Amino acid sequence: MSHHKDRARPKSDRQILSEQMDESLREYHRDNKALILSSMSAGMEIGFSIFLMAAFYSHFHASISHQLLYLLAALSYPVGFMLVIIGRSDLFTEHTTLAILPVLDGRKTVRQLLRVWGLIYAGNLLGAAVFSALFVQFVGMTDRFDESVFGYYGQKMTADSVSGQFLGAIFAGWLMGLLAWMVTSSTETMSRIAAVAIITFVIGLGGLPHCIAGAVGMFCAWFAKSTTVGLVDVLQFLAIATVGNTIGGSIFVGRVKYSFTAPRNGR
Repeated sequence: MSHHKDRARPKSDRQILSEQMDESLREYHRDNKALILSSMSAGMEIGFSIFLMAAFYSHFHASISHQLLYLLAALSYPVGFMLVIIGRSDLFTEHTTLAILPVLDGRKTVRQLLRVWGLIYAGNLLGAAVFSALFVQFVGMTDRFDESVFGYYGQKMTADSVSGQFLGAIFAGWLMGLLAWMVTSSTETMSRIAAVAIITFVIGLGGLPHCIAGAVGMFCAWFAKSTTVGLVDVLQFLAIATVGNTIGGSIFVGRVKYSFTAPRNGR
């Protein structure tokens, strides 16, 4: 009975920080191959958000309003994140917050942090590129998808100015950091799924650039013959989204949460 009461009781902020610290340290101790494979898996899995978005677009864009289509796209967004986060693959925007905690605590160095970030980011992008190549190929081979979705998504991701994209990316990284915190604070799978769905829906509806989910859409737009998106557009998007996401996750969540949650010497 007391066990069930403990599960129902909300975790303290110290408990959440401790669990996140332990989880982050486990990532530091994994070898390069394991990190690359897990993060590559995440990059491919998150592509199913774009897959569902493309399905909604292909079937309904000719018969519904632009506003309703945008809403359907936002509702599609959480699917890939659920596959990744509940499935425990490594996503860069979670680790902008998680991986910085041992550095703030003095247990790991910045060089070690850059190794973890670099491997996860490279694996995510590699997975995103593989999924995108396969998906573009599939769309060209079936009548169930309309290839103009790639132009729609590429235009949607590059519609804002550079400064607008950058601020949006900070918000996206901030929300992903908060999501990592919320997932750790949740004690059961359904509450974790709800947290992922709500937060990533906000990112999708707000049109906030996410460097990995956005990479899938941009790679698809680049690989498809029907769009004007080129390599320069892809690289610019990735640079802006990655830096913004990293700032949002590591500073607005990691640094801030650590500063008021970590135990002090004089406690």
